[in-house]
Amino acid sequence: MKIKNLPENTLHRLVIYLNVLESMERKKIESISSEDLARRCGVNPAQLRKDLSYVGNLGTKGVGYSVKSLKFSLKKFLGRTEEWNLVLGGLSPLGEFLLNNRDIQKEGFYFMAAFDTREENIGKVINGVSIYNLDQISYVTKAIRVDMAIITSEDKPEEYLEAFLSQKIKAILNLTSTPLFTEDQDIKIENFSFPMALTKLSFFLKNSR
Repeated sequence: MKIKNLPENTLHRLVIYLNVLESMERKKIESISSEDLARRCGVNPAQLRKDLSYVGNLGTKGVGYSVKSLKFSLKKFLGRTEEWNLVLGGLSPLGEFLLNNRDIQKEGFYFMAAFDTREENIGKVINGVSIYNLDQISYVTKAIRVDMAIITSEDKPEEYLEAFLSQKIKAILNLTSTPLFTEDQDIKIENFSFPMALTKLSFFLKNSR
């Protein structure tokens, strides 16, 4: 099944299911019913079963799901059993934090290079990752395989997006407060920022008084 046939909301829920299952496995929970898993994930059992049908026939009637087996099936379906090479756009405090975060590597995501436009940052090495001038991007991407890019530069997010698109990087995570978009249907940009999430919550609070 091609990804274009998977509804965006379903993909979002599958990621939640995986995160919940990973948490359960850490707590040594071995099996779970669809009703209990649905409750933990904030959906109804029918929705859960429909979503998981995209992944395959995973449960046993009257028994439920093996936490370990379902987690592995979801990880494989979502591409999380593979290793992915990342590049960073912008040595912001958030960007530096990501480069130093070893938990990202444990999940199969490896920073291969980082880019910045400020002269004082060029040539630095953070947690084994070299910081290059953004103008060097074509040279770097010819030397290494790049699967994903993460943009954390608040002052020039569009400039980093343009550079990454020029290198045909198809998966981009934008963590700045400026939403970024492209008309290219073969490119996936995921926009997320704390201000965006907090704005949604502030709207909820304002209208729940």
